[in-house]
Amino acid sequence: MSRRGENIFKRKDGRWEARYIHHYENGKAKYGFVYGHTYGEAKAKKLAALSIAAPEKKPVPASHITLKQLSCMWLADVRISVKESTYTRYYRAVHKYIIPRLGTRAVDKIDSFVINSFTECLLSSGGLRGASLSAKTVSDLLCVIKSIIKFGKSNGYHFSNTDGIRFPQKNSKNIEILNTDKRTALEKILMDSDDTTSLGILFSLYTGIRIGELCGLQWKDIDYGARTVSICRTVERIADLDPSSSRKTKVIISEPKTETSIRVIPLPSFLVEYLKKFDYHPGRYLITGRNTPIEPHCFYIRYKNFLKSHNIDEYTFHALRHTFATRCVEEGFDTKSLSEILGHSNISTTLAIYVHPSIEQKRAQMEKLNPCPYSPSNM
Repeated sequence: MSRRGENIFKRKDGRWEARYIHHYENGKAKYGFVYGHTYGEAKAKKLAALSIAAPEKKPVPASHITLKQLSCMWLADVRISVKESTYTRYYRAVHKYIIPRLGTRAVDKIDSFVINSFTECLLSSGGLRGASLSAKTVSDLLCVIKSIIKFGKSNGYHFSNTDGIRFPQKNSKNIEILNTDKRTALEKILMDSDDTTSLGILFSLYTGIRIGELCGLQWKDIDYGARTVSICRTVERIADLDPSSSRKTKVIISEPKTETSIRVIPLPSFLVEYLKKFDYHPGRYLITGRNTPIEPHCFYIRYKNFLKSHNIDEYTFHALRHTFATRCVEEGFDTKSLSEILGHSNISTTLAIYVHPSIEQKRAQMEKLNPCPYSPSNM
């Protein structure tokens, strides 16, 4: 696991590798590498290497380097320390949005006014065919720009004042969850079915796992004796950045999005019994029954068709996760346990995003408010 911002990470062979900028040539960073048996040893070697790196080869002045050049340097720097899917998102942000609009500017000409104008442009007409981008998408792009600026400053490039960068206000979404009646009706249909689409929907409804995690589940991840499931991989489709590839995208199987997303979830007894209805092989995937997984978009289409064929109101697949979290709170789950089951890094995320008290729960709480008993002696 890499140490954020330090370019120090553990290799597959067990050693720690530290990466540092040795010198610059024509405004491009040239890197050096040192290795150690521990994180501390690698860091010490990196600091020692930096102290003797050629002092005469300093970064070129900010007026001589464009944001395009700096962005590409930043991409090269972060590539070894982030997941492939994360890197492709960064790459897309840089090459689709940042470079086309700001790439030719010298970095010392980048200030808050320029970036805020860039923000307004994205919000009004930055999307496909001049459509507006969402505040969430624009905020993500601004986070990338701020990371590039931070990288530039740490390597000696001087920007104008960028302290006044303004993030757009995000509109809170009205996230749907299944109420008790609709959830019960859906569960009855699922329990009476024996197809893998029903299996996937029911499994998500009672574990709260993400659709990519569901697609990545293999039968060997389920421990019938302990009544648990291990979440250790996810499936997603990402951009294919290989220039020799004829495809624009590819499906990858990787670890879940964060360290806390790798987790063990206890399963309710009825779900364990339900799983036993299916023929399974330890090395095969839960949904496909084959050695290859289904990609999330394909399963999402199956989910939509399932709802339509059974005359069930249309809900996003993520609504199952929201429904699970909200129901757990209503049933008295402690927040720490729920947060770990959902794979969150902190409890505040669980409370702020995934927990939506139903009107029934709110009404029950309000009924606790009763007036004091009337007594003439109080007059």
